[in-house]
Amino acid sequence: MTDHEIRIALVLNGGVSLAVWMGGVTHELDLIRRASGPEGSPAPQAYDEVLAQRWRELCHQGEERRRVVVDVIAGTSAGGLNGSLLATAISNGSTLDPDGEHGPWLRQKWVGLGSLEVGKLVPSVDKPSSVLDGEYFLDELDELIKGVAEAGESTAEGAVTLFVTASGLGVQQFEATDAAGQCFVVPDHRYLFRFTSEQTATYDGQTRTFSVADKNELTNTKLLALAARASASFPAAFAPVQETPKLAGSPPRLQPKMADSGAWMVDGGVLDNAPFGPVLDVVARRPVGGRASRYVLYVVPSAGVGHAATQLVGTDAPSWRKAALSAVQFPREVDFRSDVEQLERLLLEADASWSDTQRLFDRCMEQPVERARLSEAAKALQPTYSRGRAAGEVWEAVTIASQDQTTVLDAATSLSEQDIDEILATEHPWVPDPDGSTKPLRTDAEGKPSWLWGTGAAERVVRLVLRSLRTKLDSAGAPQREELEHRLQATSDCLQKTQAVRDALSGQLANAELELKVPGGAETVAVALSDIFEDLQVQRALGEAFADLVVAVGWELVETALEVEIVSRCTSARTPQQRSAPFQFVRLGPDIPLTLLDDLQEGSVANLLKDRILYGTQVGHFGAFGAADWRRWDWLMGRLHCVAHLGALLGADPDWIRETQRQVLLAEDWKVEKVAERVQRLADDFREATVLSALTTMRDELNQSAEGRATTKGLADRMVQVSVALGEQPSSWVKAMADRKYQPKSWLLRSARWFTEPARTTLWERLIRNPKLTPAKQPLLFQRWLPLAAIGLSIVLLIVAGVVDVAAVRIIAALLAGLVLAAGTALGVVSLYVGRVRSRIQAWIAAKIPKISPESRSR
Repeated sequence: MTDHEIRIALVLNGGVSLAVWMGGVTHELDLIRRASGPEGSPAPQAYDEVLAQRWRELCHQGEERRRVVVDVIAGTSAGGLNGSLLATAISNGSTLDPDGEHGPWLRQKWVGLGSLEVGKLVPSVDKPSSVLDGEYFLDELDELIKGVAEAGESTAEGAVTLFVTASGLGVQQFEATDAAGQCFVVPDHRYLFRFTSEQTATYDGQTRTFSVADKNELTNTKLLALAARASASFPAAFAPVQETPKLAGSPPRLQPKMADSGAWMVDGGVLDNAPFGPVLDVVARRPVGGRASRYVLYVVPSAGVGHAATQLVGTDAPSWRKAALSAVQFPREVDFRSDVEQLERLLLEADASWSDTQRLFDRCMEQPVERARLSEAAKALQPTYSRGRAAGEVWEAVTIASQDQTTVLDAATSLSEQDIDEILATEHPWVPDPDGSTKPLRTDAEGKPSWLWGTGAAERVVRLVLRSLRTKLDSAGAPQREELEHRLQATSDCLQKTQAVRDALSGQLANAELELKVPGGAETVAVALSDIFEDLQVQRALGEAFADLVVAVGWELVETALEVEIVSRCTSARTPQQRSAPFQFVRLGPDIPLTLLDDLQEGSVANLLKDRILYGTQVGHFGAFGAADWRRWDWLMGRLHCVAHLGALLGADPDWIRETQRQVLLAEDWKVEKVAERVQRLADDFREATVLSALTTMRDELNQSAEGRATTKGLADRMVQVSVALGEQPSSWVKAMADRKYQPKSWLLRSARWFTEPARTTLWERLIRNPKLTPAKQPLLFQRWLPLAAIGLSIVLLIVAGVVDVAAVRIIAALLAGLVLAAGTALGVVSLYVGRVRSRIQAWIAAKIPKISPESRSR
């Protein structure tokens, strides 16, 4: 039985309580990779044994044994949390389900961690910086990741690279120059951290030796937890996280490269910076020793459809409310669409970078006539190619040296033909002379093989040979397979050495000071680049690596690959090297039909719900925090959706998917009838895709239990505590008007609390049952008897004015009577008006927020 690796680069993108749904997805994906893996992989728990066996049988059919391998993970926001856990499990030979005593381990953790219980995620003390307790969350994340790491074996199951994103606050920017020489700044708040457990090949230019070392950066659970916590720091919900010097090191931080440590970071989803480019760069570097298929699995909890509240029909102009609701959806649309467009572009670039050249290479290897034509074309085009590569290598060197802060917008960075002549007039061991020669290797003064074509061309030539051998391996019979696997391994080893040389070169260039904008800059850069090539002995190192490759695969393969490189890139040789790899794209979302409900009416209802089938999509993605039962549901949906998507990817038919989803229900202790009932309940409860409707449903659900009422009360109290109106600390005015228990001391605050009492009472009664409010004391100014007392006093003063004989006293008494009467009348009018305003505000709140349902009051 032969192995065929299904390699998955996993990109997890989602926010806040959708972490629970993603937890279900990653649990099932972890089960699949272990079930399809080699003997000795961590065994499933008893409740998942049948599921594991089904996945194993699906992957191991006939003479082919498919193995699902997750070797690259990128996580943003909630995806950063689950991605970190899965990467830790893979790198430490562990599992996401180390303790199966009370059901899936990760489900228990998410159900508990997602609870808004006071004293846990909702702080019991006054922490004004955020609604939820980030310190508690960080400690729990650290324990989660540590628990996964410590449950593993001493050796990892395979290489895995994890990317975690965040968004930096403050000033993060670099300076660029336009064609007119004017400087401008380019902001870049995208923070990207990398952790890896792969074998790393390094090259020592002094001794011209290669070494391979194992490293596992995913053993530092505290650092990993800090990165995950930063990625999930939803603004206002969690306080920002400050980057530590260790987190700012290189690695784990990849970008921004020039920023100092100490920046404050918030949720990576703010900028939706899914790092597809770095993911595919790692994919391209992965060694291949056998059959493998590459997939980018994009896990995103969005159906990509508009909401009913923002649909605009008819010829009448929409109201401002409709227009605003529609417009606020645009950033979300841009986020998702930009991800899809970026993937499309990367897929096209990957395909364009190898498919046409691959066909040309394979055709020339099969047809001698075509090979002869290729050779003649390569010789004729070699001078053009060499000149282009001379410019391309210089530009790439400057880009690396400037830490990616040089842009092609700067006209001063373009190279003229005179610049290229000056470059070629210097020693240039990184590009051959434009003399028409196409020999891959030449002999140096010591009689040793030497590679003259630079590191970029070396990597592309090896990849061309590698892909050709992989294609042949897919269709080869048993007799030829062993020889092809030997050649494939030798080519993979050569690629690893080539990449090690490129990494060493990039390391020295990153510390160099190269500048194209000064006079003679191109020649200066060329000389500096040549010196680095000489210091690292790049020509000799690559020459020896290619000599070994020639012994393994034959001279003809290498020579033909170089000729294809010359012909295919002679007009684009100035383009900097960018690694790309062919892949197939699979999106995993919650809007896939639930096959197990096909025979029930609720199946069509579930299809209409789309992503609203998850509680986590409600209330700005905080919905699953509402109740433990809701989190269990979202977890279940994550597993069911993963079965549907991954089953289809592996070629399963609908019957297999339906039965496997039934086995998931058994493992999670659910029945089909209960699932159907819940689907209908979701359709009824969340009929309107509005935040207020979802909040009302959440409130009614929580008020059905004492625990739920305590959650609502604690969260509402917390919202008041963190409200800011007059300064950085919680405003006394907000607390006076909204807090349940606050007793203001000043006359103004007591007046504000009395004024808002009807609205406050109504609002709290709409949130929780029996809120137990501290009554507000009515200010003296608004006592009902005060206007009557003023009128009475004015009457007394008038009587005094009538009976007193002293003229001065009579005048003063009459004036005072008039003033008191006017003041009393005005006070009465003001009191009447204030009373009506209080009633109107109370009525408005009562009309906008429905009462707690009778069902919840009766429980």
